[in-house]
Order: sequence, then C-alpha cells, then structure tokens
Amino acid sequence: MSQPVAVRAERAGPHATDLKRFSCLTCRQRKVKCDRHNPCSNCTKAAQQCNFVPPVRGKPKRRSTPKEGLHAKLRRYEEMLKSYGADIELSDYDHNNMSDVESVSEPDGQMLVQDVGPPKEGRDSLFAFDESKTNLITRNGSTRYFDNGLWPNLGDEFNPLLEDGRSGRLDGVNVRTYDVFNDSLEESSLVLGSISFQKVDLASVYFPSHILQTIFDIYLDRVDPHMKILHLPTFWSALTSALKTPHDMPKSLEAAMFSFCFAAIISLEDDECSSLLGESKLVLTGRYKAAICQALLNANFLKSSSLTTLQAYAMFLTSNGGYYQNNSIYILSGIAVRLARRMGLHRDGTMLELSPFETELRRRLWWHIVHLDWRTSDFSGTKPSTDIFLSDTKKPLNIEDEDIRPDTMHPPPERTGITSGVLCLLRCDLMDFLHKVTPPLSKVVRWDNLTSPNIKITEKDDMINQMEDMLERKYLRYYDPSISLHYFSSIIARSSICKMKLFAHNPRQFANCGTKVPQNSRDIIFANGTKLLEYAILIHSSQILRKYTWQLSSGYLWDTLHYVLIEVRHRKMGPEVDRAWKLVGAVFVNYPQIFVEATDTLYAAIGSWTLRVWDDLVAAKKEDGLPESPVPEFITAIRRCRKSPAETPFKPNGLTDPGRATEALNGHGEAKCLKSNVNPIPFLEPTDMYDFPDLVSYDLEPDEWAQWERLLSGQAF
Repeated sequence: MSQPVAVRAERAGPHATDLKRFSCLTCRQRKVKCDRHNPCSNCTKAAQQCNFVPPVRGKPKRRSTPKEGLHAKLRRYEEMLKSYGADIELSDYDHNNMSDVESVSEPDGQMLVQDVGPPKEGRDSLFAFDESKTNLITRNGSTRYFDNGLWPNLGDEFNPLLEDGRSGRLDGVNVRTYDVFNDSLEESSLVLGSISFQKVDLASVYFPSHILQTIFDIYLDRVDPHMKILHLPTFWSALTSALKTPHDMPKSLEAAMFSFCFAAIISLEDDECSSLLGESKLVLTGRYKAAICQALLNANFLKSSSLTTLQAYAMFLTSNGGYYQNNSIYILSGIAVRLARRMGLHRDGTMLELSPFETELRRRLWWHIVHLDWRTSDFSGTKPSTDIFLSDTKKPLNIEDEDIRPDTMHPPPERTGITSGVLCLLRCDLMDFLHKVTPPLSKVVRWDNLTSPNIKITEKDDMINQMEDMLERKYLRYYDPSISLHYFSSIIARSSICKMKLFAHNPRQFANCGTKVPQNSRDIIFANGTKLLEYAILIHSSQILRKYTWQLSSGYLWDTLHYVLIEVRHRKMGPEVDRAWKLVGAVFVNYPQIFVEATDTLYAAIGSWTLRVWDDLVAAKKEDGLPESPVPEFITAIRRCRKSPAETPFKPNGLTDPGRATEALNGHGEAKCLKSNVNPIPFLEPTDMYDFPDLVSYDLEPDEWAQWERLLSGQAF
C-alpha cells in the first residue's frame, strides 16, 4: 500500500521535506534520475541552473475507432473504382471461386450483407462528368469532344484537326496531308472486309432521280421506323441539292446517300427489288455494298468527326446484319461506339449548349449505336461495351421530323401516342428497364440480368407488370390496327414482355442450382413461349407486316422453340400440347431451313429434338391405349431429310437458300428433301461435335445450356 509523500520524506532524512514532487527540467530532458533537491545534485555538478517546472500532462488518447472490416473496405474501394468507370462485375470464374466469401466470419458476413446495395447518391452518380475537364470543339460540321485534363485547357489552334484526311503535331510542324484513298486503304480496309477497293467514279453508280425518289419512299416506309437516325426533310433537301453537281458532293453526304440506298435495297424482297428498281436484289446488294465501303473510305470514317459520316457507318452496320456474323458486327459496332464518344454523343446536347435540332439528332444516333452494340453483344454471347452505359444522353423525343428544324430555338413538345419513332423509343424503354434490374456492382445492361438471384421472382414479376402497364399507357392504348406500324409495334411491345417473363423464370437458373424447375415457372415458360411463337407467325404471315421483318432476328425464336419443346416433352399430351405442335409446324414453314438435308448445326439440333419429342408423344399414346395422332407434314419432311436420331448425326454442308427450301412442303402435302450445295461455313463446328442430349437433361445440366448457347451464337443478329 502506497504511503503519503510527507511520511516518505520524514523517513528519508531531515531535508526530505524539501524534496520536489517531480524531477527538474534538466534531468527530465537528459533522462537521468533526479534527487529532487533544489538545486539537484546533477545540476550542481554540471554547474547548470536547476529549474523545477511542473510537467505538462499529455492529452488523453482518443479511443480507437472500430476497425473497418475487410468487406466494408473492399466495398469502399469498389465504389472508388466505379467512379472512374471500371467494370468490377464478377466473371464466371470469380463466381465459381469465391472461397473468401464462403469462409468469412460471422461479423464480416453481416457487414457484407449490410453494405450491399446502391450507393447513397444513387445510380445517376455513375454518370457524373467533371465539367471543368470537358470541351466540345466544332468546326466545319465536325465535332470533337475532350474529357481529359490536357486538350480542354489548350486553345482551339492546338486541338487536333477535325477535318478528314489531315493530321499533324501539336507544335504545328510536320503537318502533312494524306492521300485520302491510300491512307484509308491501309487502315480502314481491314475493318470493312475483303472488297475490291479499286478506285472508281462513284458518281457513275448513282441512281437516277426517279429511282432515287422510289428509294426514298421505300426508306420512309420500311427503314426509317427501324433506324430513326436521319432527319429526312433536311437530309433529302441536302441530297437533292448536292446531286445537281455530283462531283462536288461532300464525302460525308455521299457515304450517307449510299448507306441510305443500301438500307432500302436490303429491306426489299427479291421480286420487289426487280419490279421497283429494275435489277435483282443480289446484283444491287453487291454493287452498293462495295460502293458504300468505298464511300466510307473516301470519307475517311475512322478519322472523321462528322455526324453525317457516323450516320452512314451506323446505317451500313445495321443493314449488314444478315451478311456479317454476330462476332464481326460486334467488333464493328465497338468502333461506332468509340467514334461516337470521340464526338461527344455520350453527353446530352443540353449539357453542351447545343441547339435543339442538333441535340435531337445526336440523341437519335447515340441510342441507335447503343442498341446496335447491346443487341450484337447479346447474340454473340459477350458483354456489351461499358462505354455505352457511361452516358448522360437523354432519350430521343417522341416527335415527328416535321416538329423540329435546324432553326428551332426551343425543344418542341412531345406528342402523345405512337409516332414514327415508336420502335426506337421502345428499345430505349427496354434498356432502361433492364438497367433497373442490373445488380448494383455491375454497369452492364443485358437480358441475363433478369436471371439474377439477387432479385426475388416475385419482385421481378412486379417490375415486369409495371413495365407492361407503362407500355400500355404510353403506346398500346393509342394503337390503331389499320396502321401497319402501330400493329407491328404493338406486337413488338407484347413480345418484349413475354421475353422478360421467359428470362425471369428461365430454366437455366434452376440448372445452376441443381433443382427441378417449379411447376408455376414451367407454366409461365410454356404460356409465354407459345405466345412468342404466335407473334412470330403473325408477323411473317401478315402481308402488311412483312415489310418490317428485314430487321428481325430469328435467334430469339429458336431459343423460344427450345423452351417450348422442353415443356412439350414434359407434358406429353393435352389440348395445349396439340396447339403447341401446330405452332411449331407453322414456324418451320416460315423457316424452311429445318427441312434441308445438309444444314447448319442449330437447325440440325432443332430438327433432331423435334423428332424425339414427337416419338415420345407417339409412345405415350400407345402406352395409354390411345389412338395414334396423324403425323404432321413437317414431321414427315424432317424425318425424310435426316437420319434417325439414334444414328450418328450428319455433318453440315452450310446454309441452304431459303427460296429453294420452301419446296420442302408442296401444295399436295408431300414432303420433299432438299440438298444444299453451299460451301461449308468455317466458323461453325461440325454437327458430330454435339450429341444433342435428351431435352429432359436440361433441367439439371448447366453444361447442356452452355452447349445450346454455343449453337445460338452462330446466328446472324
């Protein structure tokens, strides 16, 4: 037990009461023991002044804050990376190797759950731009956008030259003019493909004025609803004026003219092309595809900052969907995204203080390129470019072309109901919906987001129902069945809802869990799958709607048919099954590639599965003692053109000509077998690499779904 200081001093000697309670300042500084006399012995020996200054107590230490958990820290770092545009979505490999998440302690696991969710500032914070570092330079109809710290701080005289075919250094020295054609040939011919790039006079392949007027009418009727990127009154006025002196036509306008004509040609059937334009579609397609490639080279589209040149390139890519494979269009669309960002199309025109007319054109073109890249990535089985989602560009207005002009000072009010831009607006609404179901840590908008386990099935259904109500209020209530575009857009809107429900209840997600598909999900899949088949048949069987089908892909149709065949295999018999078989037969009649003897792997798989499911139906009826159903004509046609499913699958010899394949079923109901003489397609794998497993195995085998997706990836978008 400690004693009082006075007691200790009394016991220490007669002078103990003179001891100080603390050491002198000198001893404290020298860190030696002080006898606490005044003066102390140490200071006396050193002949130094001895000062007893009371020590100052240090501030009490702050209590240490709780350490930040590992996952909370990781979350903070991820948010910082996202603010710089990094894509931190987990890959399939990461999902399969998340050992750290599976083995976290209980506190860290709780912290991880609490931190999951959108940032406090909301998703819009991802699209924030530092306005102090941005600049839009406009010169002679070209625009360049800069968003780094160097170019915005330099004067216009130091900015890279905006015109095509010129390049130089910043100091203005060694600026040289390229030969446009040769320079483009070195760089751009690798992009546009193997076409004879012999320089010719493009004016020699211009359409006569009366044919050009016909092409304008075709474009207005069939192409403009799909590609609402031109302001037709302004474009047509500029084109007709430039045609008075063809050799002086601007290179950008010339490229747009050929893309304009090429898109109109692609939208025609063979017989329509011959009757309206005087030549076969095959001849005109080859001629004007080469012409537009050369026109794009002449416009030096890879270096161009012209909005018109980019419009020409975007129209060219969209029109070539049936001639290039998905992977090629996906790469080419990525170029369009980069060109658009270089021109600042990812920034809304109102933020750049542009006119309402230019703002609207830039919105149309940006969203068209976004949809092109998003769509091609979906069909090629890859993620779309993250650049397309780092944007603040608003959706185009619901207006007609006559509502806005170059001299318009204020944005026009939007119309109520369906306009000629309805298809483009539907695409924007669809991507906006998919963005809402995108996981917080991902900026990639894709259909697969609807299969995410982070959102409950009931929540997905509620969101889809809200989307359906929005489409009903915004478009479908104004639907006029006598107008073909209204009719077509209503089918597209309803088909989109069915596709959303298919993805929300996609059987793929249950295969990953190793569980059977619930019956209520099976009912939803079957009901919406058959609806999608009905809509596809309706579009192809209606004469007034066939003019829009040139931009439709069959990829979703085969995926839907796959689902329906799986459900028919499970259900075996019943009125709904009989109705589904009729729909399957109608699809095959509209897509007669199924009936060829040598076709690609996808059609071989669909044909083989169809025969197996039908054989199961026959066996089930025989087992129950029911009369055998009459064999449909399409089953007979497929069976005659294929070997037995039990035998080794045949090897594909390429795609057949659909025109010849329509003979598979003649008017008398007799099935014919067609042979294809087309050369093999090198990117398609041989059919015998696929074993075409039993459709029932798809319930529990993720590998079977992966194999199916490989089959779909070879289809043109």
